[in-house]
Amino acid sequence: MTSTVKFLREINISYKKKPVTTDAPIDVPLTDPRKVFDLFSDMQNEMKEKLISISLDAKQKIISYEVVAMGSVHAITVNPFDLFRSAIVVGAAGMILVHNHPSGDPTPSESDRNMTRLVGDYGRDGGIKLIDHIIIGDNRYYSFTAGKEYQC
Repeated sequence: MTSTVKFLREINISYKKKPVTTDAPIDVPLTDPRKVFDLFSDMQNEMKEKLISISLDAKQKIISYEVVAMGSVHAITVNPFDLFRSAIVVGAAGMILVHNHPSGDPTPSESDRNMTRLVGDYGRDGGIKLIDHIIIGDNRYYSFTAGKEYQC
């Protein structure tokens, strides 16, 4: 008599610590797009587009972040579900998206605008508010919430 062993997958979530500067805004509400730029300014040196989802609690303090996708020199493709995966797991109330433009110009493309609109709609329907989407360029960044570009 042969018995078949069946398996059920168990999710195991682990966090990897990343050192930050002593003035990093990790214990205060993340409401200023400049603070997001300061935390992730190293993205301006990336050779490919990189998209990060930052999960926030109800007081807009950072719970965690996840590198959601890596793209090419001028584009990135991502499934909207992937953007929300870690936010759902950690029980986030809000999220901030941040990605870079290797060209150095943080001006949003039509694709960036469409993705932001879509993620905002999905988040509203699912109870996770999209607080902002920041695009990082060379010593400047664009905030969708403010609707403008900033020079550093």
